[in-house]
Amino acid sequence: MFAAKGFTISRDDSTYECFPSLARCRDGRIVLAYRESDGHKAAKYTRVIVRVSDDNGASFSERKVLIATEQTDGVLLKYNCPKVQQLSDGTVLVICDRYPTPPGELTGGGAESRVVFFTSSDNGDTWSQPRDTGVHGIMPDEVVELPDGDWLMATQFKPSDLGFIAQCVSRSADKGKTWGAPVTVAAVKGLHLCEASIVRLPVGELVCYMRENSGKGLPAYKSFSHDGGKSWEGPYETMMGGCHRPVAHMTRSGKVLVTYRHQPGNHTAWAKNTFAFIEPIESALEKDRGKQTGIVLPLDHDRSPASDGGYTGWVETAPGEFLIVNYIVDDAPKAQIRGYRIREADF
Repeated sequence: MFAAKGFTISRDDSTYECFPSLARCRDGRIVLAYRESDGHKAAKYTRVIVRVSDDNGASFSERKVLIATEQTDGVLLKYNCPKVQQLSDGTVLVICDRYPTPPGELTGGGAESRVVFFTSSDNGDTWSQPRDTGVHGIMPDEVVELPDGDWLMATQFKPSDLGFIAQCVSRSADKGKTWGAPVTVAAVKGLHLCEASIVRLPVGELVCYMRENSGKGLPAYKSFSHDGGKSWEGPYETMMGGCHRPVAHMTRSGKVLVTYRHQPGNHTAWAKNTFAFIEPIESALEKDRGKQTGIVLPLDHDRSPASDGGYTGWVETAPGEFLIVNYIVDDAPKAQIRGYRIREADF
């Protein structure tokens, strides 16, 4: 029977450690970013944390605090959900949305939220101060660098005329200095489409995997772009039932690997299971769910009565070998950061 090899990366019972993301630098260093706060929703304080590993994730450095905020006069400038990546020029980039709470994340449809960049030119040893990009919306995805030099970055909104969450993408033609108005990736009455993860396939198409947040246990959806993100078609159902916060990348073998929280509905226990899913490019491009192919692999189960987790990140440490990070409560009083090692052969 398969069991993912889980291990503790960080457990501090005095704080809520959550929403991890991973990047593997070209020199082999692994950079981990996550948030510390007083809880999942965060009302009193937030801290964006970075740690690095130079031994393929066997150990991580002491925490480095990129930014810390506390509630002042009843309002917290909340740093929400960081993501980390290494850009083609070698810059390590941490992306995070921030907004005042109260009122909260989708006040004004998302207009109150701004995306900020932290950058490092030395693989995570030192970091810049946060730079406001001017991009609105919450839950930013990693930057997608296109062959023509443009950048794409996904965020989500809740337009008042739609009444449901819509997934959008913004474009920069000057490597993130300025950004254009958001373009709609998917907006459908009756569906809350959010928490995008965009993959650029070797054939050139962009696939945007999205959580559906109605609480009905619907599958992840995906939309396609054939023109570098200028226009999108979809959304279409995927095989990943009850998928929350997909994190999708290409493997070195040429498949798409997605890690995600499995949440079959609102009338069951919350955030008990975390899964991985792998599919070939042909399946990633397939619109008909009945013709898609792929395999689901269980990663972890949260035994806590106050379970929470399933926001993940992953890197390929060697061909066919993966390091995954997740936040989970399980045997701790508050959320902790846990790692797992799996192989492509495990699917």
